[in-house]
Amino acid sequence: MIRQIFLLSIALIGVATLSPFAFLANLLRKSYFGQSIADYLHTIAVGLDQLGGSIIYSQEDYTISSYTHLLCMRGNCYACRFERFIDLLFGKGHCKRSYEREKREFQNYIKETL
Repeated sequence: MIRQIFLLSIALIGVATLSPFAFLANLLRKSYFGQSIADYLHTIAVGLDQLGGSIIYSQEDYTISSYTHLLCMRGNCYACRFERFIDLLFGKGHCKRSYEREKREFQNYIKETL
């Protein structure tokens, strides 16, 4: 347990130290080569959302919105309240769309790996 906490601490320090440099390098590279910075920023936002899903729900492969919708579909009343709050912030049906997108991407991944 102590070893795992130590390794997590080292990983967090490494990420916190190197991330700003990698972020700036990628922004410069993408703008130089004419690639979409908006797509890059969207990828970062999804990654942070998945980090939130890991912290809140212990589910590393789901975003907060999609896993909240999944729990609501399973009848969790707290998740349904949280889903309404998220949808209020990001637009009606956000959680459902997020869940359906992740489900579709997962199914495509399975088809590609078989």
